[in-house]
Amino acid sequence: MTFYDTIDNIEYSREHDLISMIIDEIIQFIQFPFRAIFSEGRISRTYIRIVEQIYEIGIKSLPILFIVAFFTGLVTTVQSAYQISNMLPKYFLGLTVGRMIMIELGPVLTALTITGRCVSAMAAEIGTMKITEQIDALRAFKIDPLNYLVKPRLIAMFITLPLLNGFMILVSLLVGATYAQIFYHTNVDIFFYGLTHPFHVKDFWISFIKSGFFAFWISSAGTYSGFTVRGGAKEVGQAATKAVVISTLLILVLDFIAALIFI
Repeated sequence: MTFYDTIDNIEYSREHDLISMIIDEIIQFIQFPFRAIFSEGRISRTYIRIVEQIYEIGIKSLPILFIVAFFTGLVTTVQSAYQISNMLPKYFLGLTVGRMIMIELGPVLTALTITGRCVSAMAAEIGTMKITEQIDALRAFKIDPLNYLVKPRLIAMFITLPLLNGFMILVSLLVGATYAQIFYHTNVDIFFYGLTHPFHVKDFWISFIKSGFFAFWISSAGTYSGFTVRGGAKEVGQAATKAVVISTLLILVLDFIAALIFI
């Protein structure tokens, strides 16, 4: 075996090890939320923490989500009016804006907003507990960290994100209808006529199903990133960044998959 053959074998071994590590990481990430959901301990014993997380994720996110919804309604209405101007009846404005917000922009922008505000905080909080050995202390007191820290966040996010999505859709549509009334002289009744005729129930429940999937996996990304921290303060910051990046990619991938399945 020549020197160059030896180098090639070493490089191949490194690539193989890297691929194996990536596959193992993906498998562990997929298993992580299910291990938490089926972890020992009753939900009733952690219901206070579930309520706390619902408040943290839901109520505290309303101001920033309102701002996002407000400008989403404005931009969507302006763009839709430009696309259909002088070509289609006015009620098509409500149809176009409603479909865009309900099916696509509502669940996606809501999930991205909550990712930036809450998922990074989950990773940072749990990561700090990990490096300061607070998680080890929970185990010492025979408290399952998955049941105590992860399960409440998964459940709270699964409950809260679809509700926030509904809030996002409602605000965006009201803002869009008001803007259309003032600047495009499209009566609110005509706007909502376009929204509801034709109205497909599928458009409504697809939005909330997507939010449920987003909620489960972005909360998994945040908690998993925190639990796998090793090192110090620098690594905690990297875990928060990692959680946001993974969550964003998951939102885009799941949105594409949902489009293929439901639309």
